[in-house]
Amino acid sequence: MKIIKLLSLTSLILLAACGGNKENENQDIVSDSSNVTVKDTTPITVSDTTKFKFDFAIANIPSPANSMNQIKDFQHHYDNGLLNDVKNLSKYNTEFQKSLNLGIYNIDMAYAMVNDKGEDVLKYMKNVMMLSDKLGLKSAVDVMVGKRAENNLSNRDSLFKILDEIFVKSDSYLRTNERVYTAATIFAGSWLESLYIICRTAENPLDNSAEIKIHTHLWEQRLYLGNLIILLNDFKDQKECAELIAELKPIHEAINSIPQAKLLDDAKFDAISNSIKTLRNKHTSNN
Repeated sequence: MKIIKLLSLTSLILLAACGGNKENENQDIVSDSSNVTVKDTTPITVSDTTKFKFDFAIANIPSPANSMNQIKDFQHHYDNGLLNDVKNLSKYNTEFQKSLNLGIYNIDMAYAMVNDKGEDVLKYMKNVMMLSDKLGLKSAVDVMVGKRAENNLSNRDSLFKILDEIFVKSDSYLRTNERVYTAATIFAGSWLESLYIICRTAENPLDNSAEIKIHTHLWEQRLYLGNLIILLNDFKDQKECAELIAELKPIHEAINSIPQAKLLDDAKFDAISNSIKTLRNKHTSNN
């Protein structure tokens, strides 16, 4: 299928669409023994504490890209009107804007992938490649993944497992605070977009069961968002990052104030969901 051919390319550039806690490959993933690791001679300046926070946050936040696999259980149909317009790419000028929206476009591409929308995958792949190039990430992903994706073209689950491992296996790349900051910002964008799409889906859920699952999913974000804020806090000296932290904290506090998922009623859900939508739209429109 055409969409399967596209996955080999997208998997090499989906740096931050997902995190994960999988340290070992499943047997269905073929390793690439011919892949040569290029030694990075960049001096290591990232602190052990910052690196630990990054590893902990990524390992303990479920993959935003894989959350797109759940969408089919929630939605009536695929809707590319939910996605960040590819034309917005020209608006992103700062490193922060590029990084955050690379994460956002990664999720948009993943959403198109799981729905087998090849035309949209191509559109978003182009944006992801351009932003990856501008951030100096594309070659790093090529080194980390090599030809593993090409060896698993017929197995979408294996491809997503490979994507899940990219961050875990990128220790050699994350050698400076600047690199960790970029990766953390990309991941923040991925998290934000995946939750945005789910919240938009809640506007017209498939059925009552889907609505309950969406509410539960949002409630579970209290733990993951808390970890993400702790990670970003190491970069609060960066003005744009400090602003993002200030925007995320009220959302975290609102979710965290609800002791049980079943107590997240429609009114509370709508209030939190609207905050997420507003935040996402602010950063995609670059206003």
